[in-house]
Amino acid sequence: MPDLRRIAVTVVEEEEGAYRWRLIEQYGEDWHVLKQQSRSMGTYKAAMAAGLLELQKMIDDLDVGPREEEPEHVKTKKSGPVFGFGFGLPKLG
Repeated sequence: MPDLRRIAVTVVEEEEGAYRWRLIEQYGEDWHVLKQQSRSMGTYKAAMAAGLLELQKMIDDLDVGPREEEPEHVKTKKSGPVFGFGFGLPKLG
């Protein structure tokens, strides 16, 4: 099985009441931004939930987590139901 990727969800508050999620990945000792939210949300909770959903979209099998790329013929299982890792689902719109 390919190595587990070291991806984290973080939330930044760019100004009071304006939160954005960021997905960051560790390479060696450094962290690099993979993706970030284009518009801010009103609460930390909403931004974290949206960020966790974005991370979840990147994972083919939530039981084993985000892995380094495998050849297409090796991939067999797709992700299960959508959930918010205890933060709930964000209200969009």
